[in-house]
Amino acid sequence: MRLGSIVALAVAMITTMLIIGGFSINLAYIELVRSEQRLATDASVKAAGVILGTSQSVDAARTAAKTMGAKHQVAGAPLVITDSMLEFGVSTGNSNGTYTFSPISNPSTATTINAVRATTNLTQRVGGGAPLLAFAGAMANSSNPSLSLTKFSPTLSAIATRIDIDLCLVVDRSASMAWDLSNTSFSYPAEMNGKSPIQNYLTKPHATLSRWASLQRAVSIFTTVLSENPFFPQVALASYASECQFGVYTSTLASLDVPLGNSYTSIPTKIGTIGTKPLMGNTNVAAGLRIAVDELLNPSVPSKKRLTSTKHIVLLCDGMMTAGTSDPVAIATAARAYNVRISTIAFGAQADVTLMQNIATAGGGTAYIALTESQLNGVFRAIAATLPSVLTE
Repeated sequence: MRLGSIVALAVAMITTMLIIGGFSINLAYIELVRSEQRLATDASVKAAGVILGTSQSVDAARTAAKTMGAKHQVAGAPLVITDSMLEFGVSTGNSNGTYTFSPISNPSTATTINAVRATTNLTQRVGGGAPLLAFAGAMANSSNPSLSLTKFSPTLSAIATRIDIDLCLVVDRSASMAWDLSNTSFSYPAEMNGKSPIQNYLTKPHATLSRWASLQRAVSIFTTVLSENPFFPQVALASYASECQFGVYTSTLASLDVPLGNSYTSIPTKIGTIGTKPLMGNTNVAAGLRIAVDELLNPSVPSKKRLTSTKHIVLLCDGMMTAGTSDPVAIATAARAYNVRISTIAFGAQADVTLMQNIATAGGGTAYIALTESQLNGVFRAIAATLPSVLTE
């Protein structure tokens, strides 16, 4: 009798050990499959993000994700990715370094798509789900297959974000930009001092001592730092003043001086060219913003339009808004709805800091204050160095 009890106990212990061993095998296998699925999901969504950036085509990105998934074995079979598993949208950076993904219901009408989310499972594979290794037969339920525990299908998600940059630099070329850096109205540098206001007004800005010259040097630093960005942001230049005519001299309201492109040296060169003629007119900030928004959303060179780009405006002003009736804050608010981010630079003590701060707040950007040329150099260097341009998960 004692022997029978020992045998029964041994059988029970062996059975328990087999069950524990079986569950351990299944758990280990589930983790292995999850790892395979994670690698396949990550690779697929990254492929979609890369192709989205290079082709600017949502359809091509979908195809890339499916193709990459099929190349990866998950539980002994290719990962099947369907259209319903892929979402396209916009990822925006947060202050803590993370990104927030916002899906877009109709990608065909979107102006910006810079992210893809893939949510994969194994239900699309032949037979549906991955089979367990241990006790699969014992855990089957022939009368009610829905209760069977013979297969499993993890659900995993990954997001690839492609951050390309399209930036328009918008600079003030009103008459005050020919003044010196003393922050005294109508104070001109060097040999221009002492001449009549009309003489100075109709003379090109001083080549080294004017506010315009300081701007040109700062922008040269900006484009130099920008050229070191491995993703090569596209940059445009716009300038603004007001409509003005004095004899043979004229000033336009706002102009696109350099269209979007990767020729960074053309930006400071063009600023130098503008400075070979008198700077005239008042300050219409709204006009400058409007032409910049148009260039970023509907570029003058259509081939430069990029679905995957985040769009930035850097707006510089050295004074008060003295022309125009449109509200630049309202323009910034409308632009933000189209994923255009606006940062501002108030250059000099005479700049309207409150207006610049309000525009930056409405535009989702940063308001900078530069009282000196050295500070202006630092601001431009910081903006160029911190523009996001990375591929993230």
